Amino acid sequence: MRKNTAHKADANLLKHTAGFVALLVVVALAVGLVTHPIRTLALVFHKLAALSAGLALILALIAWFWTDHTKPDFVPCFWGSIGVIVASILIRAFAEWILERPTRAERRAMKRAAAQETGRVTMRMPVSKEVAAAFESTRDGRRASL
Repeated sequence: MRKNTAHKADANLLKHTAGFVALLVVVALAVGLVTHPIRTLALVFHKLAALSAGLALILALIAWFWTDHTKPDFVPCFWGSIGVIVASILIRAFAEWILERPTRAERRAMKRAAAQETGRVTMRMPVSKEVAAAFESTRDGRRASL
């Protein structure tokens, strides 16, 4: 009787842990869709394409090794699986390109860093004419006098 109770407790704990993990996945997906919708959808398609390619590969192997090749079901099943695998590879490549592409903020930061290396100022701040003149004079190598 004691063993049965422990088994139920373990099963109950496993059920609650799986529910908690599922809740975390849903929350992460919702936050990702709000903050970065394109990247989140690309990540979802990336994972779904991998899953479908794996299942199609299993189906293609079953069709090849355990199905009679003279049956009419063989050709659509086998080549359909191959088509799903090829489509999944294309979807994964496109999703990978989206995921590896720099975001708009990263592109702006790279542009700012490149401009700072060349010595240009990219951010304009409202300053008085005297301060702007002093800045320009020190930039040319002369001494500023305020």
